[in-house]
Amino acid sequence: MDRFSWEYIKKRLLFFTSKSQVVYTTFLLLIIPAAFLFSSQMFLDVSRNQQETLEEVGITLMLDTLSKFTLPYLNNGDFLQEKIISIAKQNDIIVGFDILRRETEDKEKQYRVIAALDGKNIDELEEDIMARSFYDLVSMEAPYFKMETHADGRHQMVAYPILDSDRNIAGIIALDISMAEQDRTFASNIQKAYIMLFGVVILIGALLIRQAKVIDYAVLYKRLKEIDQMKDDFVSMAAHELRTPLTIIRGYTDMLASSKRMTETDRQMTTNIEVSAKHLNQMIGDILDVSRLQQGRLSFDMKIMHPNDVIHEVVESLKYTANKKGLELTYEPRETSMIEVDLDRLKQVLINIVGNSVKYTPEGSVTVTSYNEKDMCMIRVSDTGIGISSEDQEKLFSRFYRVRSKETEEIRGTGLGLWITKEIVTQMKGKITVESIKGKGTDFIISFPTFEDKDNV
Repeated sequence: MDRFSWEYIKKRLLFFTSKSQVVYTTFLLLIIPAAFLFSSQMFLDVSRNQQETLEEVGITLMLDTLSKFTLPYLNNGDFLQEKIISIAKQNDIIVGFDILRRETEDKEKQYRVIAALDGKNIDELEEDIMARSFYDLVSMEAPYFKMETHADGRHQMVAYPILDSDRNIAGIIALDISMAEQDRTFASNIQKAYIMLFGVVILIGALLIRQAKVIDYAVLYKRLKEIDQMKDDFVSMAAHELRTPLTIIRGYTDMLASSKRMTETDRQMTTNIEVSAKHLNQMIGDILDVSRLQQGRLSFDMKIMHPNDVIHEVVESLKYTANKKGLELTYEPRETSMIEVDLDRLKQVLINIVGNSVKYTPEGSVTVTSYNEKDMCMIRVSDTGIGISSEDQEKLFSRFYRVRSKETEEIRGTGLGLWITKEIVTQMKGKITVESIKGKGTDFIISFPTFEDKDNV
């Protein structure tokens, strides 16, 4: 059992120390609250000392004024008795208030009580040795403070000199001030401060725990990025590797198609192989483009040109496919301006958009037009096909999204073409939008900024 426990502890310690973010967070959880508590306690101690110092300063100022007032009346005990009772009534923290006149007998210092808050020993010499020793500690320059603890709490004992015109001590004012109320107030403030301190420590702990989660998320995000990079690299490598055997397959199908010994059935099967190979080649191209776009590696050779020739070339290349379906594919060029695009990328975009229109139009026509609108060159591809619902239009340019309906069940596709098209158009500073009514047809509109130094065609 002991061995098992020790092994378990060792494993836990190894796990703990191997996780730098755990060690860091634990260190912060211990050090920051401890430092905060230590500094707060120091602040509270300083505050208490400052409070006591301020109390002593206040008492000193009061007694300084009182000593000057008392000096002329040291021989009028009745008057002073009334005054100290009046002062004590206005200050309930004063629990003891004596005024003593200094006398010298047989070369010894004596103190005669001429007024006392408790009314005792008036006009008598102070016989209490402890009290006399306390009074003897008073100097001409400063009063003497002494803190005592009684049954009802702390008491501030003060002896203040009454100086005559020659700066000699003519008497003593002795005060006994109860600190109970101040202590209760200070204790209440301390309690509130500790409650707030506890709340702040809890908050700091929560933030640090949150920080630990953020660190974990950051580590997880880094690992996910690494995995995502590995995935992209694998997809790119796999796509490139697939093209080698695909090229060989297409080469053999071309050889078979040119053979004069093939029957009609053989030619049909060869055609099917060629169609599937082209479809697979297109899928591989889409996958490679997605990988390049995500990694920012798709290059663009931007040049200023008229779009009409490219549009015409693409339309002509797709006419055979359109005519085979019984569709009319036409191009209607209007006044257009020069645009800055990558020729090959623009051709890729047009093949995708026009090809999709042909693919999703069972009957009717596909019309491509180009024209200027304000400072934009517009390329509109209109078809009389199956149309796209408003719900599908919102997701049409998302990756791997395909319209699912009875009309599209037999149509092949990866759902990547329109996403790739939009990314390419966007990176060439263009814009692509769609207008469609379900069952009525679809219009794709591609627009690019024009140049002032344009030639009209």
